[in-house]
Amino acid sequence: MPGVLKNALDWASRPYGKSVLIDKPVLVISVSPAFTGGVRAHAQVNETLLSIPARLVGGAQVVIGNIAEKVSDGVLDQSFLSFAMQPVDRLIELSRSATALAAIGAVR
Repeated sequence: MPGVLKNALDWASRPYGKSVLIDKPVLVISVSPAFTGGVRAHAQVNETLLSIPARLVGGAQVVIGNIAEKVSDGVLDQSFLSFAMQPVDRLIELSRSATALAAIGAVR
């Protein structure tokens, strides 16, 4: 995981036990020119987010390798875009649910 991202997550995790990311839905998407798609960095980011503890979106992880072969005229191939959008849609649903629950809690 890039040091800048790790530092940003460390800062966002403070103060201990009171992070703004606690129980917030999060999604990690990694893209790489390598065939592995940045899978190790992806796992490190997930591990860090779980330790905060943010709420990782479940389901298939979006790790896209060999990205240069999957982009044409600046647009990701439709099959990969469709694959990547499924977890994004789940993230949106989780975010809306969390917002609704927070609003209900605020009313009480």
